[in-house]
Amino acid sequence: MADGTAAAEPGSVCVRLAAVFLPAPLPREGRVAFWDPADGPLPTTADAEHTELTVVRRRGSAIRRAQAPALSLPLDKALPLL
Repeated sequence: MADGTAAAEPGSVCVRLAAVFLPAPLPREGRVAFWDPADGPLPTTADAEHTELTVVRRRGSAIRRAQAPALSLPLDKALPLL
């Protein structure tokens, strides 16, 4: 796609993506964010919100924080993908 995202079937998330749980005050309101450690394009899905995560990455011999684009899904949509 022209915006740097890869097309995907509705509700699908590519297996190359890493997942992280984003807690909320009520556990059922938590979300799962999917991000690509290789900085590839993220798939587009109808239920996902685009967000930014702060992740830790290796840069040479050091470790640095960096922002990474991510897709955030509610638990009921994310759990079947895990």
